Amino acid sequence: MEEMDNQVATLQELARKKKTGERQGGPSRRTVMDRAPSERKVPHTLAVTSGKGGVGKTLLTVNLAIQYARQGFKVLIIDADMGLANIDVVLRLSPKHTIQDVLIGDMTLDEVAVPGPFGITVLPAASGVAELSTLTEPQKLALMDHIDNWNAEFDVVLVDTGAGISANVRFFVLAVERIMVVATPDPASIADAYALMKVMFNTHRVSQFDLVVNQVRTANEARDVYRRISSVAGTHLNVGLTFAGFIPYDPLLAQSVRNGEQVSERFPEAPASQSFQELSESISRLWQRQRQDDGRMIFFWRRLLNEGRRQ
Repeated sequence: MEEMDNQVATLQELARKKKTGERQGGPSRRTVMDRAPSERKVPHTLAVTSGKGGVGKTLLTVNLAIQYARQGFKVLIIDADMGLANIDVVLRLSPKHTIQDVLIGDMTLDEVAVPGPFGITVLPAASGVAELSTLTEPQKLALMDHIDNWNAEFDVVLVDTGAGISANVRFFVLAVERIMVVATPDPASIADAYALMKVMFNTHRVSQFDLVVNQVRTANEARDVYRRISSVAGTHLNVGLTFAGFIPYDPLLAQSVRNGEQVSERFPEAPASQSFQELSESISRLWQRQRQDDGRMIFFWRRLLNEGRRQ
C-alpha cells in the first residue's frame, strides 16, 4: 500500500509539473457530447470496476461501448486487466499484439489497437502474463506518456479494470474522470464494492463514484442495493454515490454470452439491451456536467483536458 501511495505521489507531481506554466482558464462548458462528430477532440473517460469478480463488469463495458458507438461516437476500450485480459475474448478478436508490446517499446498504440464491432477500437492487454499483474512505476509513466500523446481521436474511452483493490486497479481508477462501480445483490459483492470505495477514499481521497447494479430482478431490488451501499459510504466515508442505473437478469443476455455474442448487438430490443442504452444516456448526462477538479489528478489525456479547459 505504501509503495502504491509513493507511485501515485510521483505521478501527481509529474502531472503538476506538466501543467506548470500553462495558461490557466475557466473550464469549458462544451463537452464532447455537445459537439458534432468532426469537432470532438477531448475524450470522456470512465473506469468500469468492481470490488468482486464475476459481477459482469466486462460484459457491461462491451455493451456500453456498443451503445455509444451506435450513437455515432468514436469509442475506445482499454483492457486494463493487464495479466488476465478478456475483452478480446468477449468480442471474439484475435489481436497479434498487446499493451505489453507498447510497454517494452516494440510497438506504438496505433500498431497495437484493433478494430471491433460498430467501429469500436480496443487496446488489448496480455493474458497469463504474471509480470503485468502489477505494473512498475516506469511502466505506469510510460503508459501515461503514450496515451497522453496518442494522436487518435475518441469521444468515449471505457477502461475495463480488474476486480479488487490491487495497485493496477487503483492506478487505472485514478486515471479517468468518472468511476463506475459494478455490484450485484450478492452480499459479498456489496461488501466488496464498499471496500473498494473505502480504499480509494481513505488512500487517494476519491469522493465520487457511480454505481451500477447488475443481475437484478426488479428496479426496486437495484435501488435497495444502492441505498445500502450509499448509506454506509455516506456515513463512514463522506463520499458521493450516484445511482447510474441497473441491468436486469435477462435470459437473452445469458443466451448471447453462451453463443459468443453481445446482447446489444444480437437482441437490441431485449430488456438488458434497453437497460444498457438507458445506462449510456445516464452516464452521458453525468458527463454533461461541468468538469471540475475534485482534488485528484486525471492522468490519461491530461494534455487534451488542459487544452479543452483553455478553449
